[in-house]
Amino acid sequence: MVTGPAFGDTDADIFSHPVHGTVRSWDDESGWGVLTSPEVPGEIWAHFSAVRTPAPGAFASLEPGESVLFTWEKADQDGYAYRATRVHRPTDEAATWNDDDREDEDDDEDEEDVFALTDVHIEFDDE
Repeated sequence: MVTGPAFGDTDADIFSHPVHGTVRSWDDESGWGVLTSPEVPGEIWAHFSAVRTPAPGAFASLEPGESVLFTWEKADQDGYAYRATRVHRPTDEAATWNDDDREDEDDDEDEEDVFALTDVHIEFDDE
């Protein structure tokens, strides 16, 4: 069970409420680092793709000791029990939490086609 002042008692796997934390380490070459927060029961692995920047698609990097806001989930990632799903500098007012405002690699894909892929119909032959 995960507990914390931001969540109360919960056994959920994904936490969408941003918490305050600090960048413990960051490696630009590898594109990932580690965050800490008193509101999370362990260290949090963070990938550059989770870092929100004021300009979508801009180079995402963090500095050790820097304050951040982030959401996280339970995950077994490179030896860490938790993974950041979104990281945001409190000073980056132009950065967004909303994925709709970010560039998407699949912009060419028609939204109706994406939803069509989620419908599955299975029929079994009577024997």
